[in-house]
Amino acid sequence: MKTRSYLAFLTRVGIVLGVILTFGRIHAQDTPTDAPPTSVYVTTQDFLSLRQGPGTAFQRLAVVPATTTLPAYGRSSDTQWVQVLYEGQRGWLASRYLVWSGDIIDLPVDGVDPYPFIRRAAAVGMTTRETPFFANPDLTGTPLGTIPVDNEVELTGRLGERGFFQFQVRWQGQLYWVGNWNIRIVDGDYLRLLDLAYLYPYGRLILRLQQDVALALGSFRQIDSVWSRISHGQQVACAPIPPRIDNELSEEDVLREPLFGPAVVALNDATANINTAISAFEDACAPGFVLTRDYVQAQLVRLAEAERALLVAGSFLEPLALRNPLLDTSTGGGY
Repeated sequence: MKTRSYLAFLTRVGIVLGVILTFGRIHAQDTPTDAPPTSVYVTTQDFLSLRQGPGTAFQRLAVVPATTTLPAYGRSSDTQWVQVLYEGQRGWLASRYLVWSGDIIDLPVDGVDPYPFIRRAAAVGMTTRETPFFANPDLTGTPLGTIPVDNEVELTGRLGERGFFQFQVRWQGQLYWVGNWNIRIVDGDYLRLLDLAYLYPYGRLILRLQQDVALALGSFRQIDSVWSRISHGQQVACAPIPPRIDNELSEEDVLREPLFGPAVVALNDATANINTAISAFEDACAPGFVLTRDYVQAQLVRLAEAERALLVAGSFLEPLALRNPLLDTSTGGGY
């Protein structure tokens, strides 16, 4: 059925979070410098290990409590780790457990006075012609200079992933922005780089919507299978109970981006019906519960409504992603 095929497609929706290993060429560390003033602060979402370097193989210096806000001074090239100052010592925290304020992508790559280590660049590019570089990712204003042709640069960030978009590059120890049309990838995978498009409400909503749809779909498949087998007179084990869904879309972000309204309404409807069907199964497993045909049929109807709502929510994913206001793929490279 087309409906099932589309749901199968939704299961392949990428979730752009998690631990990503970096690959590429080895780069030496810069000469240590004093910590500059910072406008970037991070807040821990759980108890986190403060590491001596950007990776779990480095020594643990301390355990930072949840909801602790710290100044940030640097980042790894793929922004999977952030250097902070905690109780007078610098160390590194895994960024996936942090929320931050300020432009984290502007933090110095490798941080300030890092513990000596050898790292691998996430991606390396070669300039294909004289390449103007800019301070801002929109490449507006007068270029700060140009990078000569056939020069290798480390890629440390991006704004977009398809068509014409921008790379943040490290050139002569500084971070600048250039057009991807001037860069040929020679090593690594640029998709591992932090995408600036997802630092703002619209981009965060895209990622969260993708994840919530995927989670809802997983629970739907489990509980739908349970009630379908029951309706056909098959035995079903009462453990484990399929996981209930808790949508994590930020209400504040949704209010700021009304385009997401219909998708969120559909997802919430699907979630409510799925969770109700899960609760109904849990009740049916209680001692002494009498399971009737009408009770089973009510759950099947509820799950059919959830399936329709999931299809509606899923149908918004690609159109909303393409309308991200930070991404403009309609024009070619002008520099």
